[in-house]
Amino acid sequence: MTEADWINLIVLCLAGALSPGISWLMILSMTATRGLGVGVAGALGHGLGITCFALATVFGLSALLMAAPAASGVLTWLGLALLVYFGWTLVRRGTTPLPERLSTQGGFVAGFFIAIVNPKVLIFFLAIFGPFVDPNHRLLDQVVMGALAGFIDAVVYTGVALFAGSAKALLTETSLPTINRTLGILLIGSAVWLAFSAI
Repeated sequence: MTEADWINLIVLCLAGALSPGISWLMILSMTATRGLGVGVAGALGHGLGITCFALATVFGLSALLMAAPAASGVLTWLGLALLVYFGWTLVRRGTTPLPERLSTQGGFVAGFFIAIVNPKVLIFFLAIFGPFVDPNHRLLDQVVMGALAGFIDAVVYTGVALFAGSAKALLTETSLPTINRTLGILLIGSAVWLAFSAI
C-alpha cells in the first residue's frame, strides 16, 4: 500500500469510530452504570472485536459474503435482534441488561460482542474497509491494516468511556433511569432504521 492509502485508511477508521452510534451508546451506558474500569475494559474489548472484523475482512470475509449473501443477512438480522433486546430492556427496566456485578473481564467480553453483532460494523468493513483489501498485499501489511483499525477504535472508545466516567457525577439515581430509557429508545430506533435500510 502507498502512503496515501495508509492515510486514507486511518482517516476512514477514525471517521467510523468517531461517528456516534450503537456502540457509543452501549459503552456510555456500561460506564455510567458499572463504572469506569468496566467501561474502559468494554472499549478495549470493542477494539479487539474490530481487529477481528478487520482481519476477517482482509483475509476473506468480503469474498465469503459476496459468495454467500445469505450469511450477510443472517449476521445483520442477528445484530438487529440483539439491539432491539438491549433497547427494550433499557426502556422497560431503566437499567442496562448487563449483570449487576460486572467485572472488568466481563466488560471486556461485553465490548467484544457489541462490536461483533453491531450491523454498522459489518456495513463499514464491507463497504469502506473492503476496497482497501488486496490479496497481493504483503502479509505484514494485511495484519497491520487489521491491527490499525482495532487500535484506533480502542483509543476512541476509551475516550468515550473516560468522558462518561467524568460525567458520572451528573448521573443520579433519579436521572439515570431516564437516560437509560432514552438510550433504549435510540437503540430500538437505530435497529428499525437499519432494518428498513437492509430491506
